[in-house]
Amino acid sequence: MRSFLLALLVLVSLASSAQEVLPGGTRVADERYPCQPCDKVLRWFHLENDAPEMAKVNPALAELGAELAYGPRTTSGRPGHAFVVVRAPRGVPTKKLEGALRKGGGAVEALAALAFDGRTGKDSDLGLGGFGVTKRDFVLGMSGDVVWYDASGTWSQIFGKPGKLKPQDLLSRYEKLYAPYGGAKLGDVARERFTWTLANTPDDKLRAKVLKELEKVPGVEGAVIEVDKLTLSVALRGLEACGDTGKVPEGEALDEVGKEAPRVAFDAGGVYELLKASALVP
Repeated sequence: MRSFLLALLVLVSLASSAQEVLPGGTRVADERYPCQPCDKVLRWFHLENDAPEMAKVNPALAELGAELAYGPRTTSGRPGHAFVVVRAPRGVPTKKLEGALRKGGGAVEALAALAFDGRTGKDSDLGLGGFGVTKRDFVLGMSGDVVWYDASGTWSQIFGKPGKLKPQDLLSRYEKLYAPYGGAKLGDVARERFTWTLANTPDDKLRAKVLKELEKVPGVEGAVIEVDKLTLSVALRGLEACGDTGKVPEGEALDEVGKEAPRVAFDAGGVYELLKASALVP
């Protein structure tokens, strides 16, 4: 009897893990994106100053109800530059956050994010450490539009100028970059799917209206409403804000500090607000 129960538990475990990744590489992410309001989002910025005066920046952010979530991070390959992540109320305009960050000195630029899942091959110092080139610097050098790069295990996330990060171009550049050193690939754009139970069942007119609005949300690749169930399929690309869902996944990171980097995620809070306007969520 005991052996039967153990076998049953193994089967259940295998079934659960099998459902975790759908055909095509989409990850089931119901736990990551619960159906609830989220007042704050994460935004990313490039600072043209590798030693900003944080004694001036922090109070300015606090006046907006915002705070630093990560950084400032710098890299030896790009002196005079820094990368930061700001946690801010959803309604605070990006321009105001840029103004607060400028108090630290230097120009400020808001960034967009793109995440890849399925990285293979190991990053290597390639013998360039003595020249002050880190693993991160090596990847940043593949495009002038790439401002920051974090990776851990099979997960990678790249930040750069909005509208300039082209997934296929970056995939190709990365593969060519590492081809002479044993090869490495980024995988594919990270995709996730989650399902919410709505507060009520929309009629045909409201269903069509909501689905049309969802199609316009950055990152949404597909939306289906069946009775009172909404299922969203999202791609983590071209995102200028995201949900605060935790740190990058476990695995071999570029550096120890990199393990603390916030994970790029879809802003499900924005979807919640959209649905609330139609009384479809509490």
